[in-house]
Amino acid sequence: MAGSSTPGEGADNPVPLNVTALVDIIFCLCIFFMCSFHFRQLEGKVESWLPKDKGVNTTPVVTLMLEEIRVFLRFRPNAADASQAVTRHIGPTPVGDDQNFRDIVRGMVANYAKGGVADVPVIIDAEPLVPWKEVVNVMSLCRLEKLEKIEFAAGRS
Repeated sequence: MAGSSTPGEGADNPVPLNVTALVDIIFCLCIFFMCSFHFRQLEGKVESWLPKDKGVNTTPVVTLMLEEIRVFLRFRPNAADASQAVTRHIGPTPVGDDQNFRDIVRGMVANYAKGGVADVPVIIDAEPLVPWKEVVNVMSLCRLEKLEKIEFAAGRS
C-alpha cells in the first residue's frame, strides 16, 4: 500500500514520504498566483489609420517651404566702383539696394507668419574681407523689419 507505514512493506524505500501535503501546497500556490495576476492594460491607446482624403478637412494640406533668411556678403577687391565691392545675396537671389533687400526680407517674413512662426532668425554669412560697415548696415536693415534674432555664420577656415 502506498501510504502505509509498516516497516516490512517498504523495504526498498527506508523513509516513506507523504507527498499529499506537497501537492496541496503547490496547487494552492498556483491558484494564488493565477488569481492575483493582472494583465497589462492598453493604456487607452487604439491604433487607427484614418483616411487623409475624407473627413472635415477635405482640402489637401499646403506645406510651406520656409527658407532660412541667410544673407551672403561677398567682397570683390577688383570692383571698379567702391560701392560695388560688396555684393549681397539672400539665398541665391542677388540684392541690389537697401529697399530691394527690405522687400525680399519682408516677403520671407510673411511666409514665416503664414506658417505660424513668429521668431524668424536671420543668418549673416560674411567673408572675412567684407567691411564691418556693410555688416552693420545689414543688421540695421533687419532691425528696421523688426527682426530681433540675428546670427552670424561660422567662419570658414
